[in-house]
Amino acid sequence: MKEIVKRGWRLINPFNKAAAPELIGIIGTGRGTGVTHFAVMTAGYLTGVMRMRCAVLEWNNHQSFHSMGVACCGAKRGEDSFRVLETDYFGNAGVDTLLLCKKSGYQAVIVDYGAAKDGNLEEFFRCGRQIIIGSLSEWQISEFLEFEKREMKVKKSWDSLVSFGSEEARKSLEKRLKVSVRRIPFTLDPFSVTAETISFYEHLF
Repeated sequence: MKEIVKRGWRLINPFNKAAAPELIGIIGTGRGTGVTHFAVMTAGYLTGVMRMRCAVLEWNNHQSFHSMGVACCGAKRGEDSFRVLETDYFGNAGVDTLLLCKKSGYQAVIVDYGAAKDGNLEEFFRCGRQIIIGSLSEWQISEFLEFEKREMKVKKSWDSLVSFGSEEARKSLEKRLKVSVRRIPFTLDPFSVTAETISFYEHLF
């Protein structure tokens, strides 16, 4: 497995750069769990640290990428693609966008599917790497529990992450579900890559 040295960190490339692009699907158990924030963080790690060519697709109707494009690089109305810090972003994405990215030499394609209730679960489960993001906030934890228990019946495999809530609640959830639930490092700027986020992704990948 290829090793990469970056700013004093001895890192291992988690994906085979010579193979087809790694498809990483990210979906939330509800709205407001931080899926888009995490998708941008993941792209920052893969491009900035692992030096991989990466694309991020917004496969939902939230239109967050349009606002991001306007704020970050002055994208105009109707422009669905833009680049920020070596990562290519595609809004209003779907099957055609995904096929285009698979043919365009990307080594990793991250797909933001929004919330599970938006109806993108079938596409999400086709991804080679599946990441579920929930929240331990009192008004959102029931959605997390409901999703995990319901989908476990069909024997799907994914990484379960949480963005908000106490450490006590996270440990309690792990015991109830009997699965690992990792905490996403807190960062105000999803485009920044810190020592903490590097350590987190080394363990995740």
